[in-house]
Amino acid sequence: MIGRWILDQYLVRAKIGEGGMGAVYLAEQPSVGRNAVIKIMHPWLSRDPKIAARFDTEARAAARLQNPHIVSIYNYGRLPDATLFIAMEHLEGCTIADLMREQGRIHPHRAVKIATQVCEALEEAHRRGVVHRDLSPRNLMLLARRGGPDFVKVLDFGVAKLHDAEATGRGAVGTPGYMAPEQLRDEPIDGRADIYSLALILYEMLTGRPAFEASSPAALMNKHLNELPRSMLAACPGIDITPQLEACVMRALAKHAYQRPQTADAFAEELWTAIMGTRMFVAPPELVAASAPTRPRVSNGAVLLAVITAITLMAGAGATAYWLLRDAPEPATDPATEALPRAPKAPSTPGLDPPSPAKRALMLHTVPELEAELERVTVLSGLPRDTTDLSLAEYRRAASTPPPGADPEAYRKSLLAELILRWRAAQTDNPSTDRDLDELEAMFLMMRSPFDVKTRQRMLAELKKATAKEPDPEQAVKRKLLEWIATFGDAPDDEAPTLVEE
Repeated sequence: MIGRWILDQYLVRAKIGEGGMGAVYLAEQPSVGRNAVIKIMHPWLSRDPKIAARFDTEARAAARLQNPHIVSIYNYGRLPDATLFIAMEHLEGCTIADLMREQGRIHPHRAVKIATQVCEALEEAHRRGVVHRDLSPRNLMLLARRGGPDFVKVLDFGVAKLHDAEATGRGAVGTPGYMAPEQLRDEPIDGRADIYSLALILYEMLTGRPAFEASSPAALMNKHLNELPRSMLAACPGIDITPQLEACVMRALAKHAYQRPQTADAFAEELWTAIMGTRMFVAPPELVAASAPTRPRVSNGAVLLAVITAITLMAGAGATAYWLLRDAPEPATDPATEALPRAPKAPSTPGLDPPSPAKRALMLHTVPELEAELERVTVLSGLPRDTTDLSLAEYRRAASTPPPGADPEAYRKSLLAELILRWRAAQTDNPSTDRDLDELEAMFLMMRSPFDVKTRQRMLAELKKATAKEPDPEQAVKRKLLEWIATFGDAPDDEAPTLVEE
């Protein structure tokens, strides 16, 4: 094939790889000045009417999918010798399989960001009646785009089936380690099988280990059919994954399709909600080890915690001095003892001290709602990231050890309400932009708001498009996101903000 022209459009330059159904080549398309990937079916398979029909189904199915996270199909058909081909977008990046080989586990926030982009691609495919059927780490590719290195493309709808009269959607085709139970049983499948496969990939990204491991394909299939996945802590001792995120992944790994999220969009929204607990209170490993009794402890943990706290206090003292002096309620208070907003002290008697009206109003809400509001107001406080992170670490440590006799949930609400009120008092009109763009995007999509998630996703996409030609588009997006987080965040104890067209 090298050196041949296809349809007088594509000049084949090199062979990329070969699989069971055919070979893959890199080609030039001089008429439009771009490269393309050409997938050519083995000639002996092209002559098989059933396989040729399946290939044609693949091409038609993939060509009708229009989503930035799905590889684009340029052309498909037959060569003069009747060999089937399909021409598609050429991508430069690495697959999730490559990434996990190099790095092992992937940070929860990054893993969820990847998974939710895959959900967007799957939602488009499922809406058009196409099931991927072969999702695995090797056919999810990460590209470098303006917004960062993790723009996802879903590859190879090569075993997809259309749910129409010509294709029943049956057949156990796929990668055994990532196939849903109903797919292994050769039962009719729908998009919920793809959700199961994606949950397996997400489990592996989070833990660095597959959800199921076995010495043979048959034993592996039996585990998918009959066994529950081991807990993430069992798969990776010492891992720091919130119960909410693990529960979300485990629900998508249910043996029966009706027990999983019913759409890819629903799975994405569950992941965004669950990751709030993962992202918000990430402390340095030493602090986590010192405060979590179920995790392995480092030696001299108490001493190390004291040293880290002292160093961070010194680093943040200059940045916080003005705010502290301005808002200190009692002039006689030693500013050094109030260097950081911190969780309230444990009450001297069982139970909680009587809260103020503002605190009482906050404590009527759930812990997840309060945690979301805390994350929002820490960003809007205008104080450096190091300062707010230490305060959140103190909250985490205090929440893990409620006073004797105190209700743990009420005590945690008390801690959260106190911190929220402190950070609101520190809020400025010009919050700091030292947060990562990914973090601000996640916060905007996860926070309580009168806007639903789809509306916010659209707003974000339009914002990036509008700022693409600015000298520093990333900073422009950050500034606008901070404004939106302040304006459109629905504080638990406030009236909903006024909505405006923008």
